[in-house]
Amino acid sequence: MYLTTIAVKNNDEKIKNHIYSELESIRKEDMNITHEEYIAGDTVFIRCGLKEGFMAKLKEPRSCEDLKYSLAEILCDVIINNYESKILKKIIKEYYLYLSEYERNQIYESSIKILEAEDRYKEGFYGQTRRTRIIRKILNYLNAENIIIIDGFVNFRLNDYIKDLSSIVEKAVESYITEREYNEFIKLLRYFVEIQECKISTVHVMPSENRGYILMDSEKKLIDYDCFEELSLELSDSDISVDDLLISTLITIAPNRVVIHNCEGFKNKELFRTISNVFYDRIDSCKGCDLCSMFKTNKELN
Repeated sequence: MYLTTIAVKNNDEKIKNHIYSELESIRKEDMNITHEEYIAGDTVFIRCGLKEGFMAKLKEPRSCEDLKYSLAEILCDVIINNYESKILKKIIKEYYLYLSEYERNQIYESSIKILEAEDRYKEGFYGQTRRTRIIRKILNYLNAENIIIIDGFVNFRLNDYIKDLSSIVEKAVESYITEREYNEFIKLLRYFVEIQECKISTVHVMPSENRGYILMDSEKKLIDYDCFEELSLELSDSDISVDDLLISTLITIAPNRVVIHNCEGFKNKELFRTISNVFYDRIDSCKGCDLCSMFKTNKELN
């Protein structure tokens, strides 16, 4: 008794071999199945069903449901492994023509990582991965139809899935553009550092609970922010944060060496990343010294 026919392009050996291999695995799991194929034009039709017999008749309703679910799992794997990357690349090519080929490849790789991360996040009792959603769509279709053309099913029955992939690509593009703008900003700050005259050779930076950040020179004497009156006056009318003031001060000083103490004390991890990138060849992270010990003991330097 044949239940479902799967239609695949005859020249798509990878998909055909995957389907046959999985059907053979199901048969070995003691499911009484059978399948045959016939070719019409450039399409191969794989008919899948249950072998008839007395014992098969007794458990036919359950076996039918089991077979449909197994076929849905097989087809889901086919879609994710063979169609998903093509859909992603098509979306990127059609909607982001203004990007270079290199940038499109970067966005494709980023999209794959986002998909993998979202699948891990959504796993669990209440989570629903895209795999689960695809299987459900296929099962609903197999309960209503006895033939499934994979290409047509993907193009016309998985609109929500394709929209999800479009949203993933959009996230990847936003992330890429944000990162690109950030890198351009870092290059600009590096340029400012390069053209500035070095005012203090070595600057020690330590986060402080009350004062934001403490700056010290090579002799570990406090550097007073007030000595940069021009910078302070320039920024007095703006809503500049302590973090921004730290970056501005370091760029103004343009030290040859920046030593970061108590790295874990930086509440703003993005700030630490920015300082590290701007002063990338001038920066050291202290692994522990008297200043770090003093900070941990007193929580504040006066």
